[in-house]
Amino acid sequence: MPREIKHLSLLNCVLAGFFFIVVNSVWLFASENCQACHKEMQSSCKLTCEECHISSTAPGQIQPADHPKVIANPSKEAYWQEKCAPCHAKEIEKFKNSLHYSLAGIIGQTRFLWGKTNSPLDENPTESRRELLQLKTNAAHSTAELADALLAQKCLSCHFEAEGRTQAKGRKRAAGCASCHIPLDQKSGKPLFGHKMQQKVSDATCMTCHSGNRVGADYYGYFEHDYHKAYQTPYGAEAQFASFQHRMVPDVHQLAGLQCMDCHSRPDVMGGITASAFEGQNRDTRKCTQCHGGFDHIVQRIELKNSVPQFDKTVIAHKEFHHKVSCAACHAGWSYQDYGLHLFFDQSNHYDQWGDFIWQDDAEITHLLQEQLNRPPGSRQNAHTRNKLSGKAMAGAWYKGWTFRRWEGIVLGKGEKGLYVPIRPLYQYYVTYVDSLDNVWLDSQIPLRKDGKPGWNWDTYAPHTIQAGGRACENCHGNTLAAGLGIRSSLKDSVANAITLPSAPILPLTRLLNSHERKKLLYPSARYKKWRIKAMKKNGLLKLLHN
Repeated sequence: MPREIKHLSLLNCVLAGFFFIVVNSVWLFASENCQACHKEMQSSCKLTCEECHISSTAPGQIQPADHPKVIANPSKEAYWQEKCAPCHAKEIEKFKNSLHYSLAGIIGQTRFLWGKTNSPLDENPTESRRELLQLKTNAAHSTAELADALLAQKCLSCHFEAEGRTQAKGRKRAAGCASCHIPLDQKSGKPLFGHKMQQKVSDATCMTCHSGNRVGADYYGYFEHDYHKAYQTPYGAEAQFASFQHRMVPDVHQLAGLQCMDCHSRPDVMGGITASAFEGQNRDTRKCTQCHGGFDHIVQRIELKNSVPQFDKTVIAHKEFHHKVSCAACHAGWSYQDYGLHLFFDQSNHYDQWGDFIWQDDAEITHLLQEQLNRPPGSRQNAHTRNKLSGKAMAGAWYKGWTFRRWEGIVLGKGEKGLYVPIRPLYQYYVTYVDSLDNVWLDSQIPLRKDGKPGWNWDTYAPHTIQAGGRACENCHGNTLAAGLGIRSSLKDSVANAITLPSAPILPLTRLLNSHERKKLLYPSARYKKWRIKAMKKNGLLKLLHN
């Protein structure tokens, strides 16, 4: 071997050894001294800092230069196989088979109602999410072309992979597994329990997504104010969930101390049904009858029989004629009824018209309006908001409002097993689109589905507003709203607003009442009157009226 090559080989060996020593000294430095800078980060397990936060696939080098590449949040999906699967492979596989993971219900139903797809069932949630993650442009002239922009820039802010630390008070959360298992302080955005995964998920964490007149917030009695500043709570009150809130009667179970996870158990939220199933089809949610019994249900657990009220067949409302009535249809104290969802997609820099609508259930919209309205009109920029999945800026902002909102009435439909169940509008869209050149492409347009029908939907709804006593019989019997004939005082009156007339539900196993069922509700029979008088006697109401 020539002398030059020998010398070069020797030099290479020396350099390789030096590089090995340097690299390992850096990793040793990281291993021994991470907490010198990150004092608040206390591990909750036997893993070292490096085992979670050092990765060869880390996207970039951070400063200082001698710091190893790190991943700030190893609980994000990109690192599951490398970091989580060695211990939690089963949990990951189950979670991937859940609506919490895919949000397939939201994606599939929105695309269907806006005319993009032929079915409300998202057949391929993985592909759908990939398309939304890569979405960059949103120029369109129809609701079908705008559906994905709405999802990416608005609806999917609650996706578990969407970063939520900058969200409003009440909605601050991390991304990935940490979105549920590392709760954040809702003022500072810092972890409440330091650097420790929490096995038990708190209600406050659930409501970082389940708020804004969606199931979950009603459990605590939250009902959004209208967005105009005239309806904001005065005297220094803080916005909660990026809007102001009425405080209604909470659910009786919440008052008794039950948490969300007491009914929505681990199989429910971590993969109880297939990712492409419809919302509301989860069989793992604890049912009322499992604790309280029912017409055909007997509670087997003695401790429950002795500790919770049991179904009492001597109660007149529990007679066989209500055998096909769901518990919530009578025991829900109130229900979200939000009519007419107006979505205004604006790519221009005209913000003055939104000055009275700063708080509208979206922290990014609030920040955009506050920032731009503080600038002189001539220096205002065209609206941009983030793709919630990728974090990248996209042209335009989605503003929203409602025709009107109510809570006192419950509308009935027919659900699974032919039960009478509450239904609500989800949603009645009116879409406006103005581009950056002030061209108006859509003006309060109702989306059209591919089959040509209006893209409106009413769906089964389980109000989390249960009260110990059922509502009065007249809340359903003789009630035009409950029968699905809209808000009106009587059958002789015209409907107050056509949007209070329910649209046919798009999901299977749910429908509106038919004419025979409506007739039974609206025209009380002699049998009904007989039992109603018995109930009034039992409750002492007749004696009260005679006095």
